[in-house]
Amino acid sequence: MCPKRLTDEQVEQYRRDGYVSPVRVMAEDEAAAIRQKIEAFEAAQGKSLHGTQRTKCSLLFPWVYELFTSDAVLDAVEDVIGPNILQYQCGAWVKEPETGSYVSWHQDCTYYGLDPLELVSAWVALSPASEDSGCMQVLPGSHLQGEIPTANTELNEDNLLASGMRAQVEIDESKAVPMPLRPGEMSLHHVALLHSSRPNHGDDRRIGISGGFMPTHVRQTTILQASAMLVRGTDDYGHFPLDERPPVSPDDPATIACHDRAVTLYRDKAVECGNDTAWRLP
Repeated sequence: MCPKRLTDEQVEQYRRDGYVSPVRVMAEDEAAAIRQKIEAFEAAQGKSLHGTQRTKCSLLFPWVYELFTSDAVLDAVEDVIGPNILQYQCGAWVKEPETGSYVSWHQDCTYYGLDPLELVSAWVALSPASEDSGCMQVLPGSHLQGEIPTANTELNEDNLLASGMRAQVEIDESKAVPMPLRPGEMSLHHVALLHSSRPNHGDDRRIGISGGFMPTHVRQTTILQASAMLVRGTDDYGHFPLDERPPVSPDDPATIACHDRAVTLYRDKAVECGNDTAWRLP
């Protein structure tokens, strides 16, 4: 079948290298409008997005849900994992200028407890993600190694990963490839691809949101069963409770309850997978 959004060459690059970037999914002014909604929410609460607000955020904010269920995003996701799609995670990543915030070298799959490793992470920029502002960098082909042992050796306030995890493998940073994005552009990377990002030395916030998607045949390897949302196609396997619901608004009681329940299952499952610091950033 012909790809819906990616080119044949991009699909082949994803298979070979574990990533493809950039893919435009909306205009810059549309990205700016979503950013404005996020920053209006932050202004109303008197602080930046934090803690559980950053996890499963498509269940809390309608504008994030609409983005990650749009054809622009899901067509590209379908090109690499097929037509029956579950969304498992959605995380907000904000780096303030000159704060030291960074992301250590890791794989997204480490605390997911899923098999097979066929998930894709879709990272959408809402502000410029340049090398200067600390865009993501990846090690091409590292996803072919499968899951790599990790340790919580970078547990500090600057690491945006609550676990402080770092893959226990020698990293040759001379082979790292940066993935700069303009607002409204997206990158795709395999769940086992090694990646990281450096601090923001620019003069603007670096704001991005990532959605984690998987084909419906992926199963859970843990006793605790986290939830997911069917966002395209059909689920003939039933490996996940599909009790997540689209958000109404971030102050709607039913929305808050659904989000809280999903985050609790997600983080408690991460603890079962060995992430003893999953609740470090409340």
